[in-house]
Amino acid sequence: MVFFTALPLSMYAQESQTKSYRQGNYFDASIAGTGGQFSTALSWSHLHGIGKKKQRLQIGYGLRFTYFIAANKYFTTAPSKFTSDVQGLGTIFSETIEENIDTITTATALTFSLNLGLYIRYTLTPKIDVGCNIDVVGFSFGPSKSFNVLSSVYDAEQEPVQRASPTAFNLLLTSDNDMGSLNSEFYARYKIDSRFSVRAGYAFLFSEYETDNSLSFDDGRIVNDRYRYKASMGFVGVTFKPL
Repeated sequence: MVFFTALPLSMYAQESQTKSYRQGNYFDASIAGTGGQFSTALSWSHLHGIGKKKQRLQIGYGLRFTYFIAANKYFTTAPSKFTSDVQGLGTIFSETIEENIDTITTATALTFSLNLGLYIRYTLTPKIDVGCNIDVVGFSFGPSKSFNVLSSVYDAEQEPVQRASPTAFNLLLTSDNDMGSLNSEFYARYKIDSRFSVRAGYAFLFSEYETDNSLSFDDGRIVNDRYRYKASMGFVGVTFKPL
């Protein structure tokens, strides 16, 4: 009797929890581009309201797939140990060591990335909210490309054209400490109805390649195989929220 009495209550509680979880899901598609660079992103996120009353602030997690293509862009020295004399969180506030920056370039760069990320949103009105998100960890892939090495201190006896592929592992560590290809967005969103919304904002994206061979510069003072391009683009998107 206890079992058959408790079973419906348990099923109802599970159904209620499932429905509550489902209501926190959001599916997004966006496109961004400017000046010979273009990206599309597909993402799923799950947000939790913070606070007991209006829960205007929502924080959650998500998964994003990003496609990025760029023509004739310069990829520069990536590791922070070369670009900054301050490591860790302080790197973001430090000046770039220009004499340590070397460059490779290719006709068309193409990267695909799949990353777990952090998602934050704040509701301003019943129709309008603002938010941001950033990739945290994941992986990238894409075709290997031929890159031209552009540097006045490129050590002799190295080929001026080198093969490189997208850095496989992505990790958010702040500023030039980051590894791989990472995407982030800052946006405003307008709610059309209970299911659909439109978004517009600013996307900041890292695209990183790793050369097959480490490249030597300035008589071996710098030996590096990671090169990064930082893309800034406006974007538009649409959000679908299951009921």
